[in-house]
Amino acid sequence: MSIDASGTITLDRAADEYLPFERFDDAGIEIDISRADIRFVVEKGFTLIPAPNPSNPKGRLLHFTEAHAQSLKGTTRDYMLLQIEGQDSTVLLRGKISAIGFAL
Repeated sequence: MSIDASGTITLDRAADEYLPFERFDDAGIEIDISRADIRFVVEKGFTLIPAPNPSNPKGRLLHFTEAHAQSLKGTTRDYMLLQIEGQDSTVLLRGKISAIGFAL
């Protein structure tokens, strides 16, 4: 798996993959998102709830399975990482997601 500077994520259809996620304030101090309501939403696809990150107790961990990668069916789709607070949601990250590897 890779993620580039523009936020484009490329999954491999042959493997489970993990993407750590952290947030920092303007001063560069890490924000604790361990208990935040965060969702990774793929257009016409799937929604993930990031798990706690055992390597960083303030961060979260996105776990993409082979099934997630295969569900993209060779297309590139938009995604958003949202933080939900009551009735409001904040987009933390957005970009494109696709999968490579084994033919469908």
